[in-house]
Amino acid sequence: MLRRSFHSSRTLAQQTWSDFSRRSASLGVQSKAVKKYLFENSTAGPPSLKKRSSRLKYESPEHMDEMFKMAYEYLQSRAQQKYDAQASESDAARKVQLEVEAELHNPEVKYNFQFHDKRDNNPAVIDYTQPVYRHLGRKHWESYGQMLLMQRLETLAVIPDTLPTLEPRADVQIKFPFSTGVNKWVEPGEVLSTNVTSMEPAIKIQEFDHGLDPAQQLYTILIVNPDVPELDADSYSTSLCFGLQNIKIAYNDNLVDPRRYGPENVLASYLPPVPEKNAGTQRFAVWVFRQPAPLPADAAPAREHFDIREFAARHGLDAVGAHVWRSAWDSNTAAVRELYRLPPGRVFHRVRATL
Repeated sequence: MLRRSFHSSRTLAQQTWSDFSRRSASLGVQSKAVKKYLFENSTAGPPSLKKRSSRLKYESPEHMDEMFKMAYEYLQSRAQQKYDAQASESDAARKVQLEVEAELHNPEVKYNFQFHDKRDNNPAVIDYTQPVYRHLGRKHWESYGQMLLMQRLETLAVIPDTLPTLEPRADVQIKFPFSTGVNKWVEPGEVLSTNVTSMEPAIKIQEFDHGLDPAQQLYTILIVNPDVPELDADSYSTSLCFGLQNIKIAYNDNLVDPRRYGPENVLASYLPPVPEKNAGTQRFAVWVFRQPAPLPADAAPAREHFDIREFAARHGLDAVGAHVWRSAWDSNTAAVRELYRLPPGRVFHRVRATL
């Protein structure tokens, strides 16, 4: 009967998934206990079982170890074929695709991605500079997060009230860790207290596209409120709440907060949500754009009656991601207005009257 051990007559250098001399260490399992259980003849039981008695009583399903070894060796041989094909490939996009295919069925990669944090990722485990992790990350995001985002953008009419449409390519997440310590990622469309949003958010931009150059690619981030009441027009206008330009991120180092940018990156300083009483719930849309070139220092627009479509078209901005939260007047609004030296807000009534 075959044992769990993966020792064979082939040398380690010939084992594609065992050779980390030219492959990232993130493509292997970091836990020594897990790795020993998978690839050696360990009798200690699965490390995922916390109680020693449970590990000792554990018995693997019949023939599971033999089937795992056979499948592993077969898939590893297929991976080597992909790497061999990559070595002779000249097309850059095809080379990346072959690298993804070579690692996609690696059980160590599968384990790392399934059992570790994909959003607040540890690059030593889930390294998004590796094409296979970007591929897995995109599929995971598309299976839920992307659909949730588009559903909220469309049902809340952020599309088309701000921009006409969006083909999402980057996962944009926000949180407000500097205001009240509510250090959690905000679900798209969530209603937040004005106290929570009293200071600028931290914005995480997770890119999945291959071929981006983090050293050259620049981003613009805009937060707009399309629900500013315009009494004279019996309508609403859009105001610019926050704007950043010429921001650089990397595949892993991609959290944009005040530690990442300086005055030269600020198009418009942060103006927090301060909805007026009885004005209803207002939407605050976060848009992330790729820039074709650095924006000039004089690109800063006026806050009031901000035309985000015209601004994006004028600078050739490509929208790659978005987010949205909502806010309404509450008991904290007056204090936030005072903090930013804003005048008292208006109070709206059901029936308009001239005083």
